[in-house]
Amino acid sequence: LECIEQGRAAVVSGATGCGKTTQVPQFVFESAVRAGAGGECSIIITQPRRLSAIAVAERVAAERCERIGDTVGYAIRLESKQSASTRLLFCTTGILLRRLQSDPDLRGVSHVIVDEVHERDLLSDFLLVILRRLAARRVNPPFRLVAMSATVNAELFQS
Repeated sequence: LECIEQGRAAVVSGATGCGKTTQVPQFVFESAVRAGAGGECSIIITQPRRLSAIAVAERVAAERCERIGDTVGYAIRLESKQSASTRLLFCTTGILLRRLQSDPDLRGVSHVIVDEVHERDLLSDFLLVILRRLAARRVNPPFRLVAMSATVNAELFQS
């Protein structure tokens, strides 16, 4: 958590099944809540597939004993379950790229977590370039970028 909050970009890698996808976003959010910044914390977590965005959002909502669309939501093409109180939004890469077209500074978003970065394709690589530039230029309010994967070569994504 310290690496995520102290820097502008971080790489998180861990074994498959260790909880990166479901736990890291919750840890980041709960840390902000404890620091009195829960209202300013809004995290977008990208998933490579539509089904994984829905399934992970439902799992995280269940872990928090909440309904989907409250603190935890999802957005995929043609379907969205979120509200003004959503702080953890799971979405596909394409959804986030579309949002960046209309809101290049991602106003109101404190963190973007790009999950499964080892599943590289043109869209995800393009997204990482855009987000890295955003992390470098947006300091007030700060923006944090986190790349996560079980198999990522951390050195490849550090620069």
